[in-house]
Amino acid sequence: MDGARLGPARTAQVDDAPPARQTGAPRYPRYRLIRERRGPWLQLFDVAGFEWNRLEVAIDDLPDALVGLRILHLSDLHLRSRWLAGYDTLIERLRQSPPDLIVVSGDFVEHRADHRAALPTLRRLITGLSSRLGTYAILGNHDGDLLGPRLRDWGVRDVSGRTARLESPNATLEIVGVPSVSRLDLDDAWLGSIGPRQPGVPRVVLSHYPDSIRRLAPLECDLILAGHTHGGQVCLPGGWPIITHDKLPRRMSKGVHALPSGALLVVHRGFGFADLPLRVFCPAEVIEIELVHDLVSPRPERERFSS
Repeated sequence: MDGARLGPARTAQVDDAPPARQTGAPRYPRYRLIRERRGPWLQLFDVAGFEWNRLEVAIDDLPDALVGLRILHLSDLHLRSRWLAGYDTLIERLRQSPPDLIVVSGDFVEHRADHRAALPTLRRLITGLSSRLGTYAILGNHDGDLLGPRLRDWGVRDVSGRTARLESPNATLEIVGVPSVSRLDLDDAWLGSIGPRQPGVPRVVLSHYPDSIRRLAPLECDLILAGHTHGGQVCLPGGWPIITHDKLPRRMSKGVHALPSGALLVVHRGFGFADLPLRVFCPAEVIEIELVHDLVSPRPERERFSS
């Protein structure tokens, strides 16, 4: 392992950020980020050697049945007709150690106008990903609404603009999908249709656009998983992004950020290429998230969560 980072010692400052949750002291999830495999500084034509990051997230009222739940976060695959060696590596890794759940925060395909050429690649990759509880996803601005039915045919639960509740006798997990094909899809009517977070029911929000956090405080979520920025894709040495296509500060174009609302924002650097098949000082990544009570207590024995 490459090392771990504990956080957050401070919360992210976001211009025009919503007020913190008014429930006594603000509840900032604690996290530990572990870089299990460091990616290369240059990737050309392939995502081989992609970075694997493991994120432990402490949630105060997490039910015992959800302690240790592993969520694999993918984003911005930008698939084309060509099959890449990196896809085989990911499929084999998940075959050997399947997570409990896979979530994808949009942009499955590269070409916005016609995704048909990418469909064989998409089908082969999606059906090759292994997990116990399935794959949940939202669409991104490259996907278009017509891609949703294809994903559902291949077993992906499209939660764009919807809420999914994974329930077992001892615990419930909520996944809320922000409608993200267009930034205009996120409106007050949709936000008002999502009820308040229930105690002991962790809420994970999928939002393609990170800067949607300015509107998401009413959801009282624990985790916001986003993408879209590619972390800059082509960065200066040290990983400083040149272009992010997002209105948040550049330092928030990737990584983990504690928000004033009490949520934890995780911005995925992406698993593919947009436009040019090139990544510089910003390798493709996979983020594996594990839910815990805290970062120091021994984990209790539990029956595996099953919905």
